[in-house]
Amino acid sequence: MNGTSFFRIFLCGFLLLATSSLTESYGAESGDFRGSWIANGTRTPFPFGAGRQVFTFRIVGHVSLQAPLGKKKDFWSDCIGLADTTTGMTGRCVWKDLGGPEIYLTIQSSQMEQGNQVVGTLVGGTGPFAGISGDVTFNWTSVTTQIDADGVVTVNGQTKNIIGRYQKP
Repeated sequence: MNGTSFFRIFLCGFLLLATSSLTESYGAESGDFRGSWIANGTRTPFPFGAGRQVFTFRIVGHVSLQAPLGKKKDFWSDCIGLADTTTGMTGRCVWKDLGGPEIYLTIQSSQMEQGNQVVGTLVGGTGPFAGISGDVTFNWTSVTTQIDADGVVTVNGQTKNIIGRYQKP
């Protein structure tokens, strides 16, 4: 075997390994996930007329999945939103994998209260989550608020029943 033949065989083998590696990491995939979420943050009242409570909020926390989303089970969450006692709650969330890639979600509910169902949509992501889509639902099993001496309202929420489906291209 001459040097050129050896190089061609080596190159073909290398390309085969590289291609199978990419397919495994970034191939089309779908599945179910489930888990829990603990989030803490603040809410800020927004004056919007008598008899109507409106506030913005930001909560951050930990999403722990028992059935993984892709191959990942742990995410840090960061959500911002608007809640209105008349029209309900809507939010935008980023779930960041501990290694860096992110998943983007929209969420909505009638209110940000214990027992209320929250529905969400996975609308994209980065890295191995690029192009991800799907849905998620959960009920807040507890939501507490506390006002400190400076008037800052702290919000704490927890759920143990996140259920979702996802598809990756």
